Amino acid sequence: MPGRPKVLLSAYACRPQGGSEPGAGWAWAKAAARDHDVWLLTRGKFAHEITEELAQRPVPGLTVVPLEMPRWVLRLRRRPADVYWYYPLWQGLARRTAARLHAEHAFDVIHHLTFAVDWMGAGVVEASSAKVIWGPVGGSTTAPLSMAHWLGPRGMAGELVRRAYTGLRRRLTGRKMAQTADLMVAQNNDVADTFRPYAREIVVEPNVAIRRFTASGPYEPFGDPGVKTALFVGRLIPWKGVLLAISALARPEAANWELRVIGDGPDWGRAESLAWQLGVRDRVEFMGALPREDVLAAMFRADALLAPALREAAGWAVTEALASGCPVVCVDRGGPAVIVGPDEGVTVPWRGDVVGELAKGLGSLRGRITPVDRWGPDRLPDLLSEWYTPARVTAD
Repeated sequence: MPGRPKVLLSAYACRPQGGSEPGAGWAWAKAAARDHDVWLLTRGKFAHEITEELAQRPVPGLTVVPLEMPRWVLRLRRRPADVYWYYPLWQGLARRTAARLHAEHAFDVIHHLTFAVDWMGAGVVEASSAKVIWGPVGGSTTAPLSMAHWLGPRGMAGELVRRAYTGLRRRLTGRKMAQTADLMVAQNNDVADTFRPYAREIVVEPNVAIRRFTASGPYEPFGDPGVKTALFVGRLIPWKGVLLAISALARPEAANWELRVIGDGPDWGRAESLAWQLGVRDRVEFMGALPREDVLAAMFRADALLAPALREAAGWAVTEALASGCPVVCVDRGGPAVIVGPDEGVTVPWRGDVVGELAKGLGSLRGRITPVDRWGPDRLPDLLSEWYTPARVTAD
């Protein structure tokens, strides 16, 4: 489409049917193509799925450039360590490809989308005649050391190692990219506070893109009359806060609440033992990992989502709950604190009696809410048009 600004997007994770990070890559790429001609750099393994999606729902102005490392490199890949060595190799390939395409097309904007991590390198974030945008990115949020009791020995050790490793990478890599980019987009206020001294310009915007949901049938609550149901959705790992959620049920303010835990992970045993110890095991149901459709169905029936994660960068489950009309009780850290509005649940301080505040938050809810569409993908085209203007800047 002649006359439209040209944009190069880099999205390592990008899938039309993906959730979280891959889904964000696709939603933002489609949004950018409304008013711009877009070249999308993404993993070659997603190319077939994207081609099928575009055959059914074309996106004019979107050109997909699949990138993959040579086959012999692919054969060496092993999860989960591959993110630490394969990802940098792919970013190097993206950097070289971006330079070649920029020489051919003279892009107005070059934008790194995913991975959304503020301590990992982004190949396209370098000095350019195009306007360079980095983000939305997260990662700076940490689990408070004052919450060591809830993390447990292993969780605390993992948090300390993460702080040391990502902190060093953030100083060596993240700061440089913040200084290079014309605009840095932070997923939450923690990231913005960390990088504000280094970024040329910074804004806060979560990468979530969730439309409001509608139930397929009438509202059917889980519990008996007078009993309310809260959901915990996420991996059962220390910083997600499942022990905090269970402990809140033992407080008087949450005496008429039950908790359904959706997810699996190494903290299952510790969580179940705590439920027995606190005398609330009969009010806690461990449902294991469920398909996304079943999770959404549960959100249509629940009275609240209890989300006490200590370092969530964005919060897709939180956004899905709001989009389905389920209020959220969360901790004032990371992405959920940005996503949950004042009439959409309760955000409690992480200092002091966190458990008591979570219980009070549950007790203060007055029922389900109107489904929230504030974080839907429809907001993205206008947002990107604003970020992409002025389209071209003068290189240093």
